[in-house]
Amino acid sequence: MHQPVKDSLEEYLRGVGGSFKKPLPPDFEKHLEACSECTAELSEFERHTAALRALRTPENAEPRSGFYARVMQRIDDARATSTVWAAFLEPLFAKRLAFVSATVVVLLGGYLISTERGHLRPLHNSAVVVSAGPVSDNVDSTTPQERDAVLAKLVYYGE
Repeated sequence: MHQPVKDSLEEYLRGVGGSFKKPLPPDFEKHLEACSECTAELSEFERHTAALRALRTPENAEPRSGFYARVMQRIDDARATSTVWAAFLEPLFAKRLAFVSATVVVLLGGYLISTERGHLRPLHNSAVVVSAGPVSDNVDSTTPQERDAVLAKLVYYGE
């Protein structure tokens, strides 16, 4: 019988002097008179209730004079002391800044990689295009003037 009574102690305290919202267990008050453990717990609840009621503010509590002016002054002071760097401390702004920075790094990296590939063409392909004359397997058979002409064409083509 202890547990149903203990579960209903708060309801009993709420309804003292009025009507109970939910029905109390049968023989509730008889059990309280006979059981010292439940009576002690009820008195603990009554002490806590009295302490909490003492902490309540009156219904017509008003702030002291000048309260709103002090609040507005603090808000103005906080705005005046905030700097441009304080924006970087805002979590949402910091996340957006990190996302934009990462996007810029990825885009610039992709641009650099795509433009660098064009400069990495193998030299033998350009040499074949430049040397429009007959190609011989014997390198020693070419004259020094032919070699100079090919080198000049390669230098001119590279520029």
